[in-house]
Amino acid sequence: MKVNIKIILLHLFVWVLYIIVWGLRDMAYAPTFMDTIDGNLIGCLWYSVGVYINFYLLIPYLLLKDRKSFYILSILVLIVLISYLSAQTFSLYYIPIHLTTSEFFDSMEGFASTGSEFLIVLGLSTCLYFINEWYVKERRVKQLESAKLRSELDLLKGQMNPHFLFNALNSVHVLIRRDRDQALKVLEKFSDLLSHQLYDVEKEFVSLEMEIRNLTNFIELQELRFSNHIKVNWKVEGQAVGLKIPPMLFLNFIENAFKHSHTKDENEATIDVLLKVEDSQLEFSCVNSVNLLPTERNVTGIGLINVQRRLEILYPKRHLLQIERTVDQFSINLQIDLHED
Repeated sequence: MKVNIKIILLHLFVWVLYIIVWGLRDMAYAPTFMDTIDGNLIGCLWYSVGVYINFYLLIPYLLLKDRKSFYILSILVLIVLISYLSAQTFSLYYIPIHLTTSEFFDSMEGFASTGSEFLIVLGLSTCLYFINEWYVKERRVKQLESAKLRSELDLLKGQMNPHFLFNALNSVHVLIRRDRDQALKVLEKFSDLLSHQLYDVEKEFVSLEMEIRNLTNFIELQELRFSNHIKVNWKVEGQAVGLKIPPMLFLNFIENAFKHSHTKDENEATIDVLLKVEDSQLEFSCVNSVNLLPTERNVTGIGLINVQRRLEILYPKRHLLQIERTVDQFSINLQIDLHED
């Protein structure tokens, strides 16, 4: 069994503190503080025996096993036993030192005195025991919640990544047939995106500059794929230096815009994407033209649901996501406070 030195030192500190506090109290009956140490050391030894019997036997095997009646009975027996033994030890110790004090501890008054002291020590120690147990339990709950959230984030990112790879590969496939020169450009951008997919996505956070570069690559790749059918206005405002962001947080919004950009006639569809940074406040907006049937207007894809869940986990109470649908437009506005508490 591994010995926890910190716990041992903490317990020693508590008992030393007991000797000091009780010694200061007993100075009303003793010439100096040093004259109180021997008596309180005796009390400390007996009281500690009772406290640890309660900690390691009575609480775990009776109280926590829902055997409360046996626990109460055992505590009463323990109080009587420790009080009697400590009183008799005091009586024997003080015979050669102070006979009157020895006789006091050999009487019912002395038994009551040690009993009341032990009861105080036992009550305080029991409270500290359950406070510590509560703290340990809360810490475990937080660790489990953290592990659960991490697993959920990994799952959510895993759900997005294959979707992204499929679309990117499909873009390369289409362009190879149309124009080999453009296909080479696409492959270069796809190489950067794949590197981001394989290495950066596993990180908890990446630089905002890197994320902007990857979004730019993705937008340019998709522009080549859709040729003259979609016009994209992509703007970045503000300074992104030194800021961190979860990888691939905005990609799904832009994917969704390309996927659903339509117009009622043959005119060119439009996508307006803006990423604005001011101090530690980030604003991202993506607006695309659509031509949805009335029954389709409230449909939210799994990608958007996943992004919403990631935001709830990563930025609780520090983000605002607004999604609006009209007859001819779909818009997303996301505000994030990137300031770390």
